[in-house]
Parts: sequence; C-alpha cells; structure tokens
Amino acid sequence: MQERLNRLYEQYGYRKFKMSRFEDYDLYAQNRDFLRQDRIITFTDADGALKALKPDITLSIMKSNGGDSEKVYYNENVCREVGGAFREILQVGVESVGQIDPYAEAEVIALAARSLEQLSPKYVLALSDVSFVGSLLDQMGLSAPVRGKVLGLVARKNVPGLCVLAERGELTGEQADGLRELVELYAPLKEGIGRVGRLAKSNAAWEALRQLSLTAGLLESFGLEERVRLDFSLVNSMDYYNGVIFQGFLPGLHTPVLSGGRYDNLPRKMGKQVGAIGFALSMGLLEERADGGRFDADVLLTYGPDAELAGLAAFAEALRASGRSVRCERAGGSAQLRCRTELRYRSGMTPEEVGL
Repeated sequence: MQERLNRLYEQYGYRKFKMSRFEDYDLYAQNRDFLRQDRIITFTDADGALKALKPDITLSIMKSNGGDSEKVYYNENVCREVGGAFREILQVGVESVGQIDPYAEAEVIALAARSLEQLSPKYVLALSDVSFVGSLLDQMGLSAPVRGKVLGLVARKNVPGLCVLAERGELTGEQADGLRELVELYAPLKEGIGRVGRLAKSNAAWEALRQLSLTAGLLESFGLEERVRLDFSLVNSMDYYNGVIFQGFLPGLHTPVLSGGRYDNLPRKMGKQVGAIGFALSMGLLEERADGGRFDADVLLTYGPDAELAGLAAFAEALRASGRSVRCERAGGSAQLRCRTELRYRSGMTPEEVGL
C-alpha cells in the first residue's frame, strides 16, 4: 500500500522526505501550540543535547524548509500517547509549501482524495473552512467564553445546545438559527457553498466563500466533485489551521483516517514567508482495521509424512505464480492459522484441478 501511495505522490511531482527518528527537543518546546499532545519522550544525547522521539513530521519539514517552494511526501513513524501509553504509529503524508494559490490547495485536497480511493472506493472526504466559520462568529460579536461554547457545540453538531444558549440570552434567535443551519449542512461541495452563502454578512466571510468556490471548481476538474462533502462541524484546531480543513473517512471506521488543512501560521512563526497545506494518513488505524479480517495466507497447503516434497514445492510455486499467497504446513501441526482455502496436497495435483 505504501508503494502505491508513493507512486501516486511522485506522479504529482512530490519528492520523498526522510528524517531521523530523533529531533531536537527545542523544536517541539518552541511550537507546543502546534502539537496535538502534551507528553513527549525525551532523552539526553551523548553530547548532552536534549533529544525527543518525534511526535510530528510537519514541524521537521518546516524546520528544514529554506523559505522556498517545496512539495514532499513522507512515510515516517511518530511516537504518540494513545490510551495512556506511548505507541509508534506509521504516518504517510504530503506537504506543499510555498505560494499556495487555489491550484496548489486543490491539488493537495485531490491527493488526499486519491489516497483514500486507494484504500476504498467508498471513502468520504469531509471539508470545511475555519476562516469562514471564524468570520461568521466575528460578525456575531460573541464574547470569548460564548465563542468557545459555540465552537464546541458546532464540532459536536449539538443543535439543542445552541438552543439552550439562545434561551439563556447568550445568542440571539437569529444567531442560533444561522448556526443551526451551519451545523446541519452536509452536502456536495458546490451545492453546500450555494446554500450557505446567505449566512455571509461580512467581507471576510464572502472572501472565504469565494476562495472555497475556486477550490470547488478545481476539484471538479480533478473529477472529485461528487466525493467531497462540505461539513462545517470540522472546526477543530482553529489555532493551527487558518483556512480549508479536511478529514477522510472509510467504511467501518468511526474515526477519521486522514486529517489535513491549510496551516500558514506555522511557517510564519518560524520566520518563513510561505504558505503551507498538507495532510497525514494514519496507517496505524488502517492496520487495526485490517487485523480484524486478515488472513495468514490465501491457501493453507497441508501435506502428510509420505508426501512427495518436490511436487509439493512445485505445486505451491504454481499457486504463488498465479498471485496467491501459500503457506505450507505438515498435517497435524498445532499452528492456529486463518486462511481463505485449505488444501491437502497429493502427488500430481494441479491448480486447475482444484479450481485455483
């Protein structure tokens, strides 16, 4: 799967980014507001420098960037706390750095969709724009505490909670109605943009919609207009992202396997006058999903003590040449195996004879 994804990214001119397992701890200490976790495994190097097992790849890419345009992809392990314990998780991702115009933005979103397509034709890519949501809240003139409550309710699609705020006088009825419409919107990208336009009452909100419309038109040219859904409940990490944000979902999984968006604030904090957009695909989640239906081999080929071993080897190789995985085991063994098909080998067997 990684090889297929790598080929996909290389078709678009992205080069592979490779880094050490370790990074200077200072990089994470200085950018904690951009990390998604508080705890990091650290150690002292032989020269006395404080190092960390990397919890993030994007920060390292931005650190190495010289302020120039750059398109990279990566396959790297990150060390993160999951369920109270640290785990090493494989991530595959893409980052585009430089002058991020509507094409560059749409290209990364298209790569996210194509990545999901490699995993399942029934994927869904949900997309939002935190600058549009932020502009709507700005035009409402909400206090910081109420704004925080509203964002939490929007993220959970909690319409009754918005009604409670209106009953308490923290929102006007008109504001609660507009936010309800925002929360309940889930539609193909172009259709959704058309429906939400009436909520925009400021230049900033209109500009955010205009940019989103340009992106939608380009995604249509990529042939993806039917696979991207507008969902403004994606408002997480508004301090990290500053524009479009998206998440990818696969059948049978209730959490996103892919997350990404526009994050111009990070390079600017590092003193680099460039924009940036990217995404990460959590291969760890996919491995957990695959474990439930994983087989040890397509064919379990058992043989007795008197089997003709040369014929067994030739038969197994013929099956492998047809694209099947084959595990050979002496009959009566205690191994607990899950295989699609089990065959008992006998001399002279052919793949055609057993329907394989």
